[in-house]
Amino acid sequence: MSGSRTRTTALCAALALAGTLAPAMPAHAFAGRRPAVQRIRSSGTTELTSGWAIRSSADTRDTGAEISKPDYSTKGWLPLSRPETLMAGLLENGRYPNIFHNDNMAKVPAKQFDVNWWYREQLTVHPRKGGRTFLVLHGVSGKADLWINGKEIAGGAQLQGSYARLEYDITPYVRDGANAIALDVSRNDADITKFDTPMRYLTQNQVDWNPMAPDQNTGLHYAPQIVQEGPVSVRNAHVLQDDAPDLSSADLTVKADVRNNTGSAQRVVVSGTVTHGSTRVACEATVTVPAHATRTVAITKADCPGLHLEHPAVWWPYQMGDQPLYHLALDASVGGTVSSAAAEDFGIRTVTSRLTKPVPGKTHGKDGYRQFIVNGKPLVIRGAGWSPDLFLRYSPSNVSDQISYIRNMGLNAVRFEGNFPPDDMFAQLDRAGVLAMPGWQCCALWESKSSTWSDDVKANASNQAGTMAERLRDHPSVFTFFQGSDDAPDPEKEALFLKAFEQADFRLPQVAAAEYKSSPKLGPAGTKEGGYNYFPPGALWNNRRETVNTNDPTLSMTGSAWGFDTEVSTGNTIPTQDSLNRFLTSDEQKKIWDPATAQGQTAGQDMYHTFFYADYTRLSRMGVYNTPLWHRYGPWKDAGSYQKTVQIGEYEVTRAQFESYIGNSTDKANPSTGIIYWMLNKAWPSLQWSMYGSDFDQPGVYFGAKKANEPVHVMYSYDDGSIKVANLTGARQDGLRATAQIIDLDGKVRATATAPVGALGSQDVRTVLHPKVPAGTSKTYFEKLTLTRGSEVVSRNVYWLSTKADQVDWPKTHAPGQYTPSNGFAVFQKDGYADLTGLRALKPADIRVSATTRREGREMVTSVTVRNVGHGGTPALFTRADLFAGGKQVLPIRWSDNDVTLWPGEQQTITARYSATPAKPDVRVNGFNVPDQTRHTG
Repeated sequence: MSGSRTRTTALCAALALAGTLAPAMPAHAFAGRRPAVQRIRSSGTTELTSGWAIRSSADTRDTGAEISKPDYSTKGWLPLSRPETLMAGLLENGRYPNIFHNDNMAKVPAKQFDVNWWYREQLTVHPRKGGRTFLVLHGVSGKADLWINGKEIAGGAQLQGSYARLEYDITPYVRDGANAIALDVSRNDADITKFDTPMRYLTQNQVDWNPMAPDQNTGLHYAPQIVQEGPVSVRNAHVLQDDAPDLSSADLTVKADVRNNTGSAQRVVVSGTVTHGSTRVACEATVTVPAHATRTVAITKADCPGLHLEHPAVWWPYQMGDQPLYHLALDASVGGTVSSAAAEDFGIRTVTSRLTKPVPGKTHGKDGYRQFIVNGKPLVIRGAGWSPDLFLRYSPSNVSDQISYIRNMGLNAVRFEGNFPPDDMFAQLDRAGVLAMPGWQCCALWESKSSTWSDDVKANASNQAGTMAERLRDHPSVFTFFQGSDDAPDPEKEALFLKAFEQADFRLPQVAAAEYKSSPKLGPAGTKEGGYNYFPPGALWNNRRETVNTNDPTLSMTGSAWGFDTEVSTGNTIPTQDSLNRFLTSDEQKKIWDPATAQGQTAGQDMYHTFFYADYTRLSRMGVYNTPLWHRYGPWKDAGSYQKTVQIGEYEVTRAQFESYIGNSTDKANPSTGIIYWMLNKAWPSLQWSMYGSDFDQPGVYFGAKKANEPVHVMYSYDDGSIKVANLTGARQDGLRATAQIIDLDGKVRATATAPVGALGSQDVRTVLHPKVPAGTSKTYFEKLTLTRGSEVVSRNVYWLSTKADQVDWPKTHAPGQYTPSNGFAVFQKDGYADLTGLRALKPADIRVSATTRREGREMVTSVTVRNVGHGGTPALFTRADLFAGGKQVLPIRWSDNDVTLWPGEQQTITARYSATPAKPDVRVNGFNVPDQTRHTG
């Protein structure tokens, strides 16, 4: 979520005052041809991904007893390719085409979801001889009554909650052959804008990230399972690790619960193997489990010496090392026959957390700031907040592409504020070496006082907490869990959550809240939130006392680079023109760039592809964002000139946001320890808070972040003009030299400074130069930075700057909003804008482009060389390459660099990787002062 505890009030008041080409994840991207009947394995676990259909209760008067009979006719029902929300099912069946184009979603009649809907599953089961059959449900958005073969099994008092795991022994109800399951699902209440309707369920919602789905995400998110086992069942299998401080050894403990499903005691042999590469550790334990009882089995190195690992393979975040995974396979046998089995991957790594030590009179947060240490190495968490698809559709290949973008941008973490994805995504993050930062979401029923929770809700909360702890504990990518978001949990709620996490053996650091708050047992969180709209680069780098709202103990809303900011943004993300054309009409696009939007904080018309207008962010109107763009970069007159301005402006502030948190990380009193950009992606085509589009569009935000998060990076501090070098890798960097050139608009080099960097340790940042801007330099000028090792260019970074600095009015920035403790954006002093208007005087640059394409396995690699062949001093500013094949833009795509700036005589080759296309693509190159040109890449 965004903002502070007063957000809900702000949203309520704002609501009271508020009187194509398909995106990357269209319905067909999730649907797949599946049999009309799900066939169940005779032993083990079967995911129920086939045989589903839905129908509104308004269209049938049949009861659950009738609908759940195996011979029931489903004529008129809507078939599903897999269990999914109601809106996802309607889209899959052709309803509401082009749902994300313009305001089409607003036209979907939401009242159709006020009545209950039926989910029905047809399956064929051949029960295991002498065994038991279990149905496992993984949550429901809303609540549901469960029926099997004409019998009601469970009701909505228990069957509710997005992440609850509920297991039912359905052996007495299952037949040999055809079977049916029916769920009578009540509408979810996830819309936080419906303040007249109290929230009833602990379900996920996407808060203020976008408009609510018309069905409020009612229905199923995760596929249920049928499990067929013998007399005993294995559950809760996992591995505990006790690692040496230097990671030279690791002691493993294999744990699992063994449940006796029969009326007599059972002697059970539990066998397990831990494998990685050539390492194979086999262990065994015997336990007698009384009738209808459960016993926990723990196998330690005392029982199995091989569980003491010397020199284990250690898992690291991807920029710091490798991502080896170990595999646990476990089974339980009775009388020599395997009754049940389980498996789990895990990684060996150590995560700790601490609060930085406050410096009296200098540290802004009285308790210090949250810092995380992975394998003994403190690091700056550099991530962004993830959003699921608007209708909770999930595609492993789509997530794989998203993770490739995360790594391509150089981010090392993803935050999940609730909205937890299927386990597949955490497994992909494990393999990719990207850290996962999960926690409960803000608002709704989750952050209501526990005294308002019914006993059913408390039981559901305990179930969901235990389920999530069990799901997450063995994933090496997971490094923490936040037990609160905007609010820390009250004592009763905290005790409930912590008990569930302790029982699940969750050993990672837990944090009380995403804001600067505390809870009785977890103590101070040491984190902050915000801001959420435009701040200029200098304000982001500034970590002095003036950036602190002393009247707000939560330390929220400024975004300046000190402490750990769990959600922060520089405002609207405007997609490229190519992307806008895919989901908005020209009339709707004009709401974005109309010059009238640059006339103050409240200027502009309300836009649909954001959350509604709220005082604390004001993102649905462009005034807060476009007004400083207009004053800093100069006026625009149409969509084309606006695009040039907004893309270079997005790049500028996003680069500064990440660089400032890296650059200030070694500050003694106010170190920056983490930044979560708000947000990573969006549930649909959006104009608000995202680093890439749902169509995988890469706006200036994307490449600004990519530049800032280079593994070894040279950067400019907007605070004092110094030049810093950062090493974000896991290895020491030697032999580096930094050079800074100050260059006039006409291309004249006004000053040059250079210095060796010296040995730079992992995660270290060092100030190496303090270049001075000579008198007589043009008001708008450039600073070109290069970091070299011999003849190799390790990092190249170009800034467009002004001798007239931005001047933020901090008291007005901190002034209370109508409903919030302070504004979530910068308020400038009168005439306090940096002057970058000189960029508009640049003459058109003359460039030459050549490109080649080759195939590498399933991917194509295109290399694009851009050379500035001009004869004056005019740079080719902010020069961008895009690929097109068959008339369509090639997306997703991973560029080595983009939006580059070159002076006459300079050239740069950038490469792109993407899934192979039938024909070699064309490359289009343009820039701030570079006219379009297209070349074939053959």
